[in-house]
Formats: sequence, C-alpha cells, structure tokens
Amino acid sequence: MLKQLMATINNDLFQPKNSQQRSLIQPNLKAWKKTVATFWFFTLGWLFFLMLCPFFDKTVNEYRLPFLAWYPYSVKASPQYELSYLHQFISVTTMSMVNVNIDSLIAALNMYIGAQFDILCDNLRNVYDNSRDSPTDVEEKLKNCINHHREILKFASYANKFYNWLIFEEFFVGGISIGLSMFQLTVVVPFSSEFHSFISYSTAISVQVFMYCWFGNEIEVKSSKLPYAIFESDWTSLPPKIKKELLIFLIRVQQPLKMSAFGLFYLSLETFVKILRTSWSYFALLRQINSPKN
Repeated sequence: MLKQLMATINNDLFQPKNSQQRSLIQPNLKAWKKTVATFWFFTLGWLFFLMLCPFFDKTVNEYRLPFLAWYPYSVKASPQYELSYLHQFISVTTMSMVNVNIDSLIAALNMYIGAQFDILCDNLRNVYDNSRDSPTDVEEKLKNCINHHREILKFASYANKFYNWLIFEEFFVGGISIGLSMFQLTVVVPFSSEFHSFISYSTAISVQVFMYCWFGNEIEVKSSKLPYAIFESDWTSLPPKIKKELLIFLIRVQQPLKMSAFGLFYLSLETFVKILRTSWSYFALLRQINSPKN
C-alpha cells in the first residue's frame, strides 16, 4: 500500500504547475518540518533523561536499569548489568526512532493531501482567463480539475485505509499514556531525571497526537475552500454549457473531506481536545485513588 502511495505522489497531475503554486504549498511543508522537529526534540529529550537517569540520580552503583525488567540471570553483577543496560538502550532507542518516523510519514501524507487541495483551489480560481482562453481551453482545464479532484479523493481514501489501525491504536494508547505520565510526575522526586523524562514523554505524546489531528484538520479546512475557489473564478463570462458543468462540480465539492479512524472519530482539533480531556480524566482518577484516605 505504501509503495502505491509513493508511486501516486510522483504523478504529474499532483505536481505544482508554476512558481506561484510552489510558493503556495511551502507553508504546508514548513509547518510539517516544524512539527516533526518538535516531536524529535521531545522524544530525544525523553530518551536522554530516561537512559541516563541512573547516572543522574547516582543509582548506578545499585545496579539500577532505566526500565524495570526481569531477566533470566542476575543483573547485580558485571558484565550482566552493562549488557542488560546496553540491551535496553538499543531496544528503546530503535523503537522510538521507528515510531517517530512512522508518525512523521503519516503526517506527511496528510500534509500532502492538504497541499493538493491548495493547488486545486488555485487551478479553479484561474480556470478562465478571458484574455487568452477559448471555451475549448476552459473546458479542458475544468476536466483536468475534475480529474485532479477525483485522484485526490482516491489518494486520500487509500492513505486513510493505510493508517486506519495505526491512528485508532495511537489515539487510544496516546490518551492513556498522557494521563499516566502526568500522574507519574506527581509521585516521582521533583526536578529529578525521572521527573524531566516524564515531562518530555508527555509532551512528545501530546505533539504526536496533535500532529495527526492538525494535518487531518487542515485537509478538512482546505477541501472546504473548493466552492469558494470556484466562485472566485471569472465564471460569469463562461458559456452556458461550461457554467452547467461548473455547477455540477460545485455540487460535488460541497462536502469537505474528513480523515478518520474507521469512521469512529475524525482527525481534527476537536478530537485532539477530547483526547486531552480524556487524559485529564485518567490523571484525576489515578490521583483520587492514590490520595491518602482520611
């Protein structure tokens, strides 16, 4: 599925046609780069504090590992302790890098879909230039726009199918993880390495969920601009036949495109707020259970 998506991205139909369209999609790319860089920053911060917390807290002499784990041998001696430490470091770092790259890829797919709607809107605004376009030229341009829209929807549907399960699990686990890490902040030693690792972790997970929701929300916002782009064109000067075709296309694009996880919830800022509220509910529940009884 991913190979098919990558092959579709190179389709000539999806490429910007001029410098104006290239500059039009630059804000999308910059927003993706900034979000991914923020995600990397907090993920690496979490790995740094987590993996070195025994050194920072001076518990290396106690043979403390970054993660509590059971091994079929004693880790209270050398070289078993060093090898186990190295095993945890390599394993957790590898899994983290894989997760960050997968999430960045999915966000890039959504960013790409949003950018395609920007290009399509620009094509619709310039579908007719009365100084140089004949009715035949306009009809050809309109056919290209209709075909472009159909291919965007097909690409979006395929991409949504590709990450359905990933998004569903991410939102479910992400909400719980944020709540648990917030609770851990209240039980560890303030400003210790563990404290900083949980701050980095909770922020990284929040950015991870936000990344999905933001670029999913951008798809909905940008696709909802298609009817306005049609009205911004010089459609009043078109022949009745082309006006009729334009009206039919206008009816088809009235409903904005929404990305979802199995149709259960949409990738939107509203969903992001709901996940944060759910995380706070988990945190409040854990605090209430853990609070001393009078």
